[in-house]
Parts: sequence; structure tokens; C-alpha cells
Amino acid sequence: MAALTPVLFALTVAFLAVHELDAVRNHEWRFFFSPFGVDDDTGHRVFTALHVPLFAVVFTFYSAPAFQTGLDLFAVAHGGVHLALRDHPLVEFSGWFSGLWIYGASALGGLHLLAVVVS
Repeated sequence: MAALTPVLFALTVAFLAVHELDAVRNHEWRFFFSPFGVDDDTGHRVFTALHVPLFAVVFTFYSAPAFQTGLDLFAVAHGGVHLALRDHPLVEFSGWFSGLWIYGASALGGLHLLAVVVS
């Protein structure tokens, strides 16, 4: 199981990254920025640009055990949030393809966390 641990974490990160690509297609910035009256074009640009520091943090701390644990917990909770908000009018994610990345990241993060605890 220990040999699979790095693969599980890499897959968790990859699924979250692909989810973010899908988030652009599904206008996720509308959910976050609509309360502030941000127009669609500005929301898209800000949402996209904020991923630069986000990915820089992931790349910088990728191998740190505490970061991995935090990202695993985030992935699991993130899936729960998407499940709870699935009927929200500003959430456009639907279908198996979007669900694969969202809930796949949750499952993989949970498996990685379990693998770390067991090893």
C-alpha cells in the first residue's frame, strides 16, 4: 500500500486540477463573485488568475506531509460542499463528467489519507 501512496496523492492533485479546468467551463466564478456584482468577464479573469498563486502553493508544498494531509481533507470536504450545493442556481456542474473530477478527487484524497494513516 505504501508504494501506492504517492500515486494516490498525484491523482488527487490531478483530479482537482482537472476539476478547475471544468470549473472555468461551468462558470464557477459566478457562484463566488455574484454577491459582489462582478461582471462575467471580470469574474472569469479574476477566477482564472487566482489559480496562479493556488497552483504555486501546490507545487511548492507538494511533498510536505502536512500539506498532503490538508489537501486530502480539502478534497473530501470539497466533494461534500459540491454535493450540498448541487441544486444551487449558480452552480452549473452536472453530469458524470464533472462529477468524475469532483467526487473522484474526494475519493482519491480519502484513500490517500487512509493509506498514510495505515502505513
